[in-house]
Amino acid sequence: MKIKIAAIAFFCISIISCRKDYYSKNNQDLQQYNISLKANTKDLGSNHNDGISYSLNSNPLIIDFIFPDKSNDNTLPPLTVSEQDIKSIILSTYDFVGSIYGNDSKGISENIKPAIVDIINASNSIVVNNKLDSIKNTLIQNNILTSREASMMQEIQNIFTVADQLNMTSSQAGPYFENKLNELKIKYQNIIWNINEGEAFLGMLSIAESSNKYWHSDAVISINKNKSYRKIAANPSKRMNNVTVPALDPLEPEGSIVHIDLAGYALAWGWAVYNDWSSGNLTESGQYNRMTKGLQGAITASTMRRVTLKWGQEVHEDFFPDLTPGNGNQTPETSLNFPSDYSGLYYYVSSKELAHNDNLVYPTYVYLGQSNKYYYNPGLTCLLPDGIYFSKLSTSYYKVINGLVKEKGVKPKTFPGGVRPIQHIIDDLFPACN
Repeated sequence: MKIKIAAIAFFCISIISCRKDYYSKNNQDLQQYNISLKANTKDLGSNHNDGISYSLNSNPLIIDFIFPDKSNDNTLPPLTVSEQDIKSIILSTYDFVGSIYGNDSKGISENIKPAIVDIINASNSIVVNNKLDSIKNTLIQNNILTSREASMMQEIQNIFTVADQLNMTSSQAGPYFENKLNELKIKYQNIIWNINEGEAFLGMLSIAESSNKYWHSDAVISINKNKSYRKIAANPSKRMNNVTVPALDPLEPEGSIVHIDLAGYALAWGWAVYNDWSSGNLTESGQYNRMTKGLQGAITASTMRRVTLKWGQEVHEDFFPDLTPGNGNQTPETSLNFPSDYSGLYYYVSSKELAHNDNLVYPTYVYLGQSNKYYYNPGLTCLLPDGIYFSKLSTSYYKVINGLVKEKGVKPKTFPGGVRPIQHIIDDLFPACN
């Protein structure tokens, strides 16, 4: 009898111990996920503002149209903005995102273009919110977006719905949005996000905060004394003769530009996450790419809103370039591969932001299969997980998505992840595979 009792006690202790290990591991994964999530959203806002400046600066004459020199109206001839000018600016938003995040991230999906166009041309916040609600409902119905995050997204929307009813000027809207967004940021600063949660809210909040600073503060303008135009400084700290002018006329009615900005992010991100889900690839490793799609939508929507408000005409879908391969608007993608003469181990990280040289915990061999897809087993049955791969000896890194090498770059001497980075642990990333 004593033996049976001891056996039962041992069995119970084993179960409790296993449960402790399980919950401890899950808590560790959740903590690392939250750190990774915040790292991925950290630079969205600043890159968004740089993207607007880059896009507007792609046609310097547009800058004089949007930011006229009020001290002397005769310094420049009258400007006529053509449809081609608008198309060129849209394409420049694509180029900016492509230059920062890679060509796979640039462009707006054909499926989401109508909604992006509608919010750019929206006459009030109701139109913008209707588009946002549509993508939210689609994601909720398919259990892609949690009700908690959807509710938080609604809180951001409410800020701009109320503001629209207050009929504020630009100078009044800036501090109003800043205070309300900061309140929301403080309210949820300690929230613990579940896996595959937080991309929408944190992305929208980051975009909204930066967009508000950009449009409702003084924009930095670089004066080139040898030219008849001005241009926004992409990097003001490295420019000379900088002056500041209002990005918006302080007395003009608030034009919902920040609201349209964050809506552009939510729509483009929402479609990207839906695509991942429908193809069975809704994984944490795809988070960075989904957010950059959202960033593309935000930069394009915001830039076009400002241009068209000054231009006095609407944007149409045919202004947006189609980047579908083979249509003449995009150079066909070159096939990329791991080097065929190297057969050593490669190390995995989920994103370039976490890449590092030390403490490498995910080594693997890579094997080339059909259609240039890579696998981590010789039998070519287990597809290489999405992420960044590099070796200790190679001078390159390789970005893999769906088994394909989508980007190749030079490995920096010092990675953003540092010597001892925080790397999100994914269970069974490279399980035994035959």
